[in-house]
Amino acid sequence: MMPTTGSDRPVRPFPAPPQDFVLPGILSVEGPKSTYLPLVFDSPHSGLEIPEDFNPAVGPKDVLISADTHVDDLFSSAPDCGAPLLRAHFPRSFLDPNRSLLDMDVEMIGGDWPHAVGQSPTARRGMGLMWRYCWGDTLMHTQPLSVSEAEGRIARYWQPYHRALRELLDAAYERFGRVFHVNCHSMTASGHAMSSDGASAARPDICIGDLHGTSAGREFVDVVAKTLEGEGLTVGLNTPFRGAELARAYANPSIGRHSIQFEINRRLYMDEATRERTENYQTFKAAITRLNHTLADYVA
Repeated sequence: MMPTTGSDRPVRPFPAPPQDFVLPGILSVEGPKSTYLPLVFDSPHSGLEIPEDFNPAVGPKDVLISADTHVDDLFSSAPDCGAPLLRAHFPRSFLDPNRSLLDMDVEMIGGDWPHAVGQSPTARRGMGLMWRYCWGDTLMHTQPLSVSEAEGRIARYWQPYHRALRELLDAAYERFGRVFHVNCHSMTASGHAMSSDGASAARPDICIGDLHGTSAGREFVDVVAKTLEGEGLTVGLNTPFRGAELARAYANPSIGRHSIQFEINRRLYMDEATRERTENYQTFKAAITRLNHTLADYVA
């Protein structure tokens, strides 16, 4: 029975904190392990499990070359800080949940794509909703995808990931009247042929994307930036990445819904050629853990 007030008007109970949840091969949620806070982390590109129905033209190493390897582990302290952590298990090159459905690259489709598409420069570079290239000009697929195959990927992977993130954000917002979202990524040490900043462009240690002030309040962004600068890291704002679909879709800072895209330069923690952790890994992870605790204090 729903609880009532003294005047017998129904009172809607607060949403319960998110619980651990796994959708095999697709995603997992690790719920908060301490006092639940209006803070949500997600890592949409750290997945390394290649789906059984994915038959790329390249080997596993090339399928995973664009993965945000280790990023989910770097932020693994989030649940201890009271925040759920959502992880994708599948590779971003197979399907990228940080792209809009409008970012479908129709050149990959055999036949007419029956859904709306946008004018996405990212898709034109081959890095749209499903990647045309694994890297450079090497094709990811030997033949076009059928419409049903592409629609199936969206239904089995994109939609569940977005539904999970939306539910985490909505639950926190309904309970607290505000929510702060950190969308976690990594970036290559410098620009490359497929990136918007071009080959060999210099990059900072960290890039915070707030879609030029439209996805997060400046105070939240400043807390993140100043904490990182206090760790001796260089921080860029909206350069080279301003944020994408997961920072845009569910944010509205005017009503207390804040999202940032958080990009880590891979040189800080791993060897880009081997994907192995460097000797600096644990030191850098400790800095991210301190950031998570600072954000927990801020949102509390």
